[in-house]
Amino acid sequence: MTTGAPTRAANATNALALNRKRAPARAGTRQRQRVAAAAVATPTMLRTKKDMRKWAAEQHARGARVILVPTMGGLHAGHLSLIDHAASVCANEGDAIVVSVYVNPAQFAPHEDFDTYPRNLDDDVRLIAETKATEHLAVFAPQDMYADEEEDDDNVQPSARLAAEREADSAMPSTLKTHVVPCGSLAAGLCAESRPHFFGGVCTVVLKLFNVTSADVAVFGEKDFQQLCIVRAMARHLDVPVRVESAPLVRDDDLLALSSRNRGLSEDARLAASSSLPVSMLSVSAAAEADRALTLPADAPPPPPTWEVASCLEARIAKACSEAGGEVDYVTAVDRETLQPIGSVKGCSADIELPDGWTRALPEGARMCAAVVYGGVRLLDNVAL
Repeated sequence: MTTGAPTRAANATNALALNRKRAPARAGTRQRQRVAAAAVATPTMLRTKKDMRKWAAEQHARGARVILVPTMGGLHAGHLSLIDHAASVCANEGDAIVVSVYVNPAQFAPHEDFDTYPRNLDDDVRLIAETKATEHLAVFAPQDMYADEEEDDDNVQPSARLAAEREADSAMPSTLKTHVVPCGSLAAGLCAESRPHFFGGVCTVVLKLFNVTSADVAVFGEKDFQQLCIVRAMARHLDVPVRVESAPLVRDDDLLALSSRNRGLSEDARLAASSSLPVSMLSVSAAAEADRALTLPADAPPPPPTWEVASCLEARIAKACSEAGGEVDYVTAVDRETLQPIGSVKGCSADIELPDGWTRALPEGARMCAAVVYGGVRLLDNVAL
């Protein structure tokens, strides 16, 4: 089972180098570029749902679309790429962009990091002002998305209190009587296995944001790939008139997928994470790309079953992360539309060599998704196969 291994390794290495060249701007480079740029816009600050609705109505009255970029603050180059994507790819001339900044208590379980999640609205607004969204730009930073409309101005119940009122077995605030429960295969595996209430909290606040902002388009990043798929399905299933657009995952200079949680990594944990998770993920993706570029001889053996290829690739990534000290939550190859697993529940050896062309057995559009904990910080990554 080692036929053609040297050729495959060389092709994978070349493809990985090409992947690096094609990757979005690294955070370090991007941040240096932004520091050199002067702020070119002062976003309109919207602190209540009433003000948000009024601003959105004004944009629609002049014939503009409203494009929403939802965030939880703690902005970094990955978030800014979403805003730039909204401005340069999604927006027509004159369209309005609103960036929401809200740490949603409904998507944190009681034992998770709601209280320590990074918050600095002044820094966030400054960074938003330096993006490509220079006109008709607003920041929607409500104190509480779960307050009744009439309480919006004078009697806001802080989100921290909502967080304290969560049920012991649920991420939902106990005061929230109506919420969204995503169903089906999209919400049945991956992050939903270890965080069973997470996507209910995400969908509930996103649906509220869609309604309050009157958004025509919403931009989500591919870093949270399962979230993107679930939100897109929710909008479709509930007939919400919002087009959900995706923006590419952005990596830092050390290849880690950008995340606000990266700030919680110690120096050692970051080194362990960056040397294992993204490297193994990108190597597998590069190998798949190299296989697609190969011209196989007519007498090449037929590819193995799809499940065997997927399981072997999963095992390689999991082994690399574990050996670096990571606690693997999951490493799973899925169909990018249904998120159904492609590999076998029985798994496969990480040491099996896959001959040239074998990853062609994977279905078109397959995605490798992973969640690994390093030093107490849970990191996500995903790559195309």
